[in-house]
Parts: sequence; structure tokens; C-alpha cells
Amino acid sequence: MLRKALTLGIVFILALSLLLVSMVTCFTYEAQAHDRLICTCGEEVKIVDEPIDGWSCSFWSHGH
Repeated sequence: MLRKALTLGIVFILALSLLLVSMVTCFTYEAQAHDRLICTCGEEVKIVDEPIDGWSCSFWSHGH
């Protein structure tokens, strides 16, 4: 019985750790992606902070 409880406890802790890492990664990604531009020229694509002359740029719409 004790072994089963310890195993379930460890699985629960690992699941919470994975959730925490996922949330931190998502929030960091959102902070970095805010107000970014996606610029295209032919088949080349760049995500930048400032528009590039001669390229077609628009605000980057992203989601999860």
C-alpha cells in the first residue's frame, strides 16, 4: 500500500512539474512574441522587431 501511495505521489509531482514548465515556456514565448513583425520577401520569411525596407511586413498573429 505504501509503495502504491509513493508511486502515485511521484507521478503527481512529475505531472505538476511538467505543467509548470509548460506554463513558464508559454508565458516566455508570449512575452517575446509581443509586437513582433513577420516580414516576407519571395519565399524568405523573418520575424523581426522593426520593418525591413523592401519587404512585406505585418504584425505577427500567433496563438496556442
